Amino acid sequence: MQFEINLTQQGQDAKAEVIHTCTLEIDFLASVPTLGLSLAQGKSILKELQAAVVVKQIEQLAAGERICKHCGRARNLKDYHDIHYRSLFGDVVCRMPRWSACGCDPAEECHVARKRQRWFSAEMEFIQSQLAATIPYARSADLLSLLLPVSKGNAASTVREHALATGQRLDAQGVVAVTQPDQLDLRESGGPTIVGLDSGYVRHSHPDPQQSFEVVVGRAMKKNYGQRSVAFVRIVDDKAKERVRGMLSHFGGPEQLLEVFTDGDTALRQWQQTTLPDSSHVLDWYHLKTRIAKLNSVVHSRQASKELKSCDHDRISSVAGRLKWRLWHGRSTQVVEGLKSILRMTQRPSLLEKPVVKLVRKLTRDLIGYLQNNTDSLPDYGKRYRSGQRISSAFVESTVNQLIDKRMSKSQQMRWDPQSAHQLLQVRVRVVDGQLRDDFSNWYPGFPQNDSELRLTA
Repeated sequence: MQFEINLTQQGQDAKAEVIHTCTLEIDFLASVPTLGLSLAQGKSILKELQAAVVVKQIEQLAAGERICKHCGRARNLKDYHDIHYRSLFGDVVCRMPRWSACGCDPAEECHVARKRQRWFSAEMEFIQSQLAATIPYARSADLLSLLLPVSKGNAASTVREHALATGQRLDAQGVVAVTQPDQLDLRESGGPTIVGLDSGYVRHSHPDPQQSFEVVVGRAMKKNYGQRSVAFVRIVDDKAKERVRGMLSHFGGPEQLLEVFTDGDTALRQWQQTTLPDSSHVLDWYHLKTRIAKLNSVVHSRQASKELKSCDHDRISSVAGRLKWRLWHGRSTQVVEGLKSILRMTQRPSLLEKPVVKLVRKLTRDLIGYLQNNTDSLPDYGKRYRSGQRISSAFVESTVNQLIDKRMSKSQQMRWDPQSAHQLLQVRVRVVDGQLRDDFSNWYPGFPQNDSELRLTA
């Protein structure tokens, strides 16, 4: 059996025009699993509907440009040119008129000879950018081609170009500070804004297989106010400080009560102190506990019991066994003194040549330096934990996995150019935070909001 699909256009003059779009041949004796439209038929209908709608819209756009805005006279037709409009629902080819200048205003020539129009759907660019920030470029193009009647403008290279152009645009505008009506209430709220900073490494496109570059990732969160993320390649970004401060504007700005969590990396600490000088830093408990556990595993190992005398081994084990408990209760000064006593116990010439002693001394010196570099960031972890406060930077480590690893280093073993990686990260951050559609709405007035209800007239 046949189905005819027609569109009825009704303008402001209440005149109706019926536009024939397509005719479908449907199997009358279809089985239950094959009822309804096939994917190919659905693509064909979408393509024809899109062509009919876009042609009428372009006719109205051209008619509106014919009337001079200064004198109100109609311009004469100059010529026609073909345009190719690319969208999610297929390419549309139609004729676009060009109008001559009416001569009432010399500046009108600039309007008539308008700059070259980019006939490309903003929604297609949005979907391509969103997919490219989640899955590889080629898979993004394949997925769109599988479900929608897109054709030209959907190659993997085009998807990459559009995603990076979106990232470049986001990078140029930076993170815009948002002034909220409830800003004063937010400033007076009791809980601090939690900020986490961490870094990951991505393989460089440089021929040297060992070369990689650092990506800094941050996430800020506050109870009842959601979360915001930030990511950038440090070697190509010169607006890192403004980017982080812009992220904090959602919570009231960098002058808020801030608690910053890092793993104690020296470069991150220095960067945090210059970017957020009024914030309080808390050293991540997990990384601290891991370093102590590594020292304890060597001290209490079978090799240590064999190479050391019982009296020496017992003394060192006794000191090392109390380190974790003391740090948990905020007694960092006693921990440093205990570590220094381990160095004194193992400095006898008869012990210095033993392999296990060399390793113990190395781990002890590293731990002393680690604690001294973060001496102002060692709170009473037990007290914080019992009061329900955060003691770990696990939330920002999961952000590293979410923003970097899943797209750039784990499932996709790719090499990246730092600039391209930085631009794609800007898109991925906005996708993860759910802000990319808002950005496109700001760039393109009237950009469709998919979460709004579609109003149909019966």
